[in-house]
Amino acid sequence: MHSKKKLLHIITHLGIGGAQDNTLLTVEKHDRTRFDVHIASHPNGKWSDRTKKATEHFHPLPNLVHPIHPLKDVLCLFDLVKLFHQEKFDIVHTHSTKAGILGRWAARIARVPIIVHTIHGFAFHDFMPAWKRQLYINLERSAKPCTDFFITVSELNRKEAVALNLIEFENSQTVYSGINFSKLDRLSESSQTREELEIPEGWQVIVMVGRLDRQKAPNILIDAFSQVILHCPKTLLILVGDGELRENLQEQVSKLGISQNVKFLGSREDVPEILKIADIFALSSLWEGLGRAMTEAMLVGKPVIVPNIYGIPEIVHHNQTGLLFDAGDIKKLALHMVFLLHNTPERKRLGKNAKQLTRKLFDANLMVNQIEEIYERLLQK
Repeated sequence: MHSKKKLLHIITHLGIGGAQDNTLLTVEKHDRTRFDVHIASHPNGKWSDRTKKATEHFHPLPNLVHPIHPLKDVLCLFDLVKLFHQEKFDIVHTHSTKAGILGRWAARIARVPIIVHTIHGFAFHDFMPAWKRQLYINLERSAKPCTDFFITVSELNRKEAVALNLIEFENSQTVYSGINFSKLDRLSESSQTREELEIPEGWQVIVMVGRLDRQKAPNILIDAFSQVILHCPKTLLILVGDGELRENLQEQVSKLGISQNVKFLGSREDVPEILKIADIFALSSLWEGLGRAMTEAMLVGKPVIVPNIYGIPEIVHHNQTGLLFDAGDIKKLALHMVFLLHNTPERKRLGKNAKQLTRKLFDANLMVNQIEEIYERLLQK
């Protein structure tokens, strides 16, 4: 490959999330001697500043919105076709469901030479009406012929996508979602973080990081935690993240009478520092691609208690690199938390194993190298 290739990444929005972090890390780390890197998205979001720092070529798409919106979706399709005709990209790489479907249709209409799509997780799940689930599956299938190559963030996601006829095995590859280790490894004083968060002396800490929404189901974690403090009263649950359920969850905590044991921190920029003071990382999601915050907790050597769903068991091996429970099983989640709070050697063992495994798999540089190798193979064809 001699001349620089013009490359565009498209993602639906720039809010804080795993798919966004994965995409922006990729944009930040692309080899600028080989690629002229562009990004397109809805312009608003907490990471819009980070996006503009990642590349000088940002294309705002105000009609690219998250929920299905027939008028805006059609307008966005026209916006994208126009952008592709103007810019003449060699490669369009789409991320997330809405940007993935509209972006791939538009790229095929505009005859973009190479179209790649990353499945960061599925928009459909078993907790939605059957007709809606089928609609999402049909929309994904409709974009399949427009796609030259698929990337999945876990091998289990890849197998499920093949089984649902969304992708073919031959033109797909799992590339684990890279994470910036230097951010995780920056020096921090645990005692200072505990002091800032007003954590009482001698108390243990359970941390959850994620959006406060139906997918992450933090209400399940709170219910389980209310059982935990009957056995371990000097324990604090810290919820990092924001979302539409926040008020309901605060009400739930208040009704359970555990307000002094639960802290809502909202969105934070110091997640690595908060993970480092955790005794346990817990997650109660109902569906999940792989769970980026969970992976970060493992990378800093924390024991994780997480649901046995989708890509998670690929890296959380029960009793080896963490503890698993069936999604929604409040009793088992509570039992696991009590067990680890009472068992320091077991926490250390699981945390050490988790760190060893994830440090091999989730290096951001490795992720970007693998993605660029995929581009190279497609360009050579």
